[in-house]
Amino acid sequence: MNKVSKKILSLVLALALVVSTMTVTFAEANDKVTVTVTIERFTIGQGYLLKPTSVEVDKDASVKDVLEKVAQENNIKLNATTSSYGYYLDSISYADTGVVNIPESISSMPGIDADYGEGYTVHYDAPTNTTVNSHFEDEQKLGGGSFTDLAGWMYALNNKESDNGMDAQPVADGDVVRVQFSVYAAGADIGFKSWYAGIESAKLADKDSLIKKVAELSAKENQDKDLTEAISVLEKYDATQQEVDDALAKLQATDETTEQVTDETTTPAVTTPAVTTPAVTTQVPTTEAPTVVLGNTKISKVTNVKKYKAKIKIKKVAKAKGYQFKYADNKKFKKSIVKNTTKLTLTTKKFKKNSRCYVKVRAYAIVGKVKSYGKWSKVKSVKIKK
Repeated sequence: MNKVSKKILSLVLALALVVSTMTVTFAEANDKVTVTVTIERFTIGQGYLLKPTSVEVDKDASVKDVLEKVAQENNIKLNATTSSYGYYLDSISYADTGVVNIPESISSMPGIDADYGEGYTVHYDAPTNTTVNSHFEDEQKLGGGSFTDLAGWMYALNNKESDNGMDAQPVADGDVVRVQFSVYAAGADIGFKSWYAGIESAKLADKDSLIKKVAELSAKENQDKDLTEAISVLEKYDATQQEVDDALAKLQATDETTEQVTDETTTPAVTTPAVTTPAVTTQVPTTEAPTVVLGNTKISKVTNVKKYKAKIKIKKVAKAKGYQFKYADNKKFKKSIVKNTTKLTLTTKKFKKNSRCYVKVRAYAIVGKVKSYGKWSKVKSVKIKK
């Protein structure tokens, strides 16, 4: 092999190594998804066992993986069975407080005569506040058979009942998983399909957008009064859609106001005059909080990728600790999604076909315990076709 051939071979090998490294880095940066999860006891008036929480899991994770991770992180004891039929959540220990307040709309449901074949029929009555949890003495368990034989834990993915077991249902970035205790009628009381004659499925509000917003603000350790009120609306079993939407709008307005104050409000320099006394002149020193001046964030590209999502790429900003991405399907960014990340790329949640994704981004720095934002970038958009 001559010298020229050797140089060409070396160049090819070096290029292959660079491409390989870039591929591995890209894969590592995109092997996680963020899911919002709750564990709810609204049907017995006990609110949340786990308030809206965002959790990062592997991109090939299932609902079971999400549930087990948040349970471990929050010291929640799950009692589950895995068999040839899949994963089943039997109960959760110490999940029943003992104070029961079953909504009237559930207590007033008709009785059920369940036909199990061959003339074997069992009658069930709807539970009331005097009904006893037969598993309470056993680690205060809440699950299958608590209060009624038709009770148990079920889950909704993106406000829909899934036909898959928890271990067979994959999750995607931006999903909302609600693990809910059904106290009667095997899910009809939480809006799932009714399997019994005379029992109508409850018509309940879609709370997913509010759940995601509450999780987002809770992660920022936001203890605003509006956040507390929003959680109260979420915990209300029969909250109307208007109540939920109003709570969301209020949170968004509060969050936007907070962002604008952080962006636009500057504290004027304070000048303290010299204090003069006979024969003594003292200059009182002034102290200014350290600040970081961030350059404007520039969006380099917004492209439509498969599964009706958009991929956003931005340019690095000097001194930035991270970046805040905001995107929506409208120019006014109503019901927008906000995501903080240290990465220069972000893939959005799923959009509707032929809609548009509008995006703006800003950098942030952290000084002490204060997060300081730069200015928003110019808005860019892309049409969602595939």
